[in-house]
Amino acid sequence: MEEYLIFATIGGLLFLTLFVNSVSEAYEQKQREKRIKILHIKQGLDELSELLDALKDFNIGNDINVLLANEIMARLQMIQSLDKHFRGIQALIEEAKTEHASLPDGSHRNETAPNNETHFKKNLIKLGRLIRILNSHNWFFKVNSEKLKQYINDIQLLRCEKIFQFYSDMASIELKNEKYMIAKEHYYYILHALKGSGINTNSRVLEMLEQTEFMLDQSSTIMRNKTQERLAEASSSDTQGDEEVLSEKEANDEEPHDDKADSRNNT
Repeated sequence: MEEYLIFATIGGLLFLTLFVNSVSEAYEQKQREKRIKILHIKQGLDELSELLDALKDFNIGNDINVLLANEIMARLQMIQSLDKHFRGIQALIEEAKTEHASLPDGSHRNETAPNNETHFKKNLIKLGRLIRILNSHNWFFKVNSEKLKQYINDIQLLRCEKIFQFYSDMASIELKNEKYMIAKEHYYYILHALKGSGINTNSRVLEMLEQTEFMLDQSSTIMRNKTQERLAEASSSDTQGDEEVLSEKEANDEEPHDDKADSRNNT
């Protein structure tokens, strides 16, 4: 009887150990999944915060700024709901509330103009990231899908306008410096960017396309006229040079020949 009791006790302890291990493993698995989810949310949160700060260089509509700020707050609250003891979460939430309340209206912001092409292309990348985020389905904050489509369209149009303005200005500078091929390359870049923008049927984009094609034709005309002027100048210079040589030769032929002087020289 005692042997059965010992076996039963050992079996019970073994079962209890297996049960505890199973519960512990399930808990650890759940914690790992939670940490991975929090990490994923945190990565998206960092990108949103960085982008919202970077967009201060643009005249972005205030609705989009508010949308991004609301999404940041929603992600912070999601992290807090998953882990109330997440380090610094409450301070981050308070900071987000303060920044949300002080968001400037895009229509009253002074836009920072790019000082070179490298800076400008970095700005284009930021706009591209914003378009990608707006087009994402990973929203924690409830967003109206129709409004999202409108925001995406607005940013795409803004991107087209910035490309048009920046490279048109660069082309004008190159034309003044008589670097016609470089100017034409800028216009070709504008055409390529606008046609591949995804909104090339937009009335404003069509207008910019028409203006770019006109300026491209104008630059070709200027380049052609300048080339013809240079050829004419070169031809005129060659003709003038030939006339001078001919005049000098005729003058030499007309000089009287002194035979006595030749005889004295020979002597």
